[in-house]
Amino acid sequence: MYFKFCFLAFVVLCLKSSMGDSSEEYKLKYVNYILECSKEFPITSEDILKLRKKEVPTAENVKCLLACGYKKSGMMDADGKLSPEGIQKISDEVFADQPELKQRSEEFTNACKFVNDEDIAGDKKDCERAAMIFKCSVERAAEFDFTS
Repeated sequence: MYFKFCFLAFVVLCLKSSMGDSSEEYKLKYVNYILECSKEFPITSEDILKLRKKEVPTAENVKCLLACGYKKSGMMDADGKLSPEGIQKISDEVFADQPELKQRSEEFTNACKFVNDEDIAGDKKDCERAAMIFKCSVERAAEFDFTS
């Protein structure tokens, strides 16, 4: 139970730092997506600590958990690629009354969409690409003022 609480706290903190207080409803949706995904891709408390430190995941289950969450939310398409259209749809909802944030979100997405062009070997391409999306997000968030 404590592990699930810590996990939920991590997800909410990550969303809060990347989105501000714009959409509690979306944050809750994303928490539910991650909880659903954690049944198939369980992660350890050590994995959570690494994610909180914004360390790019190396464990397969963590990468696949991210891919699952990204897919369920619409940020990643069924082929395992970053979905600028899906992210735009989310931004339109979350930042409906904040055109500046919508614009920054689009620019942020464009800065990371290069991950779709990367050659990835193996059968877990979506998981590997999710880790690349996470890495780009961590590295580029400050440029677009999406940090806490």
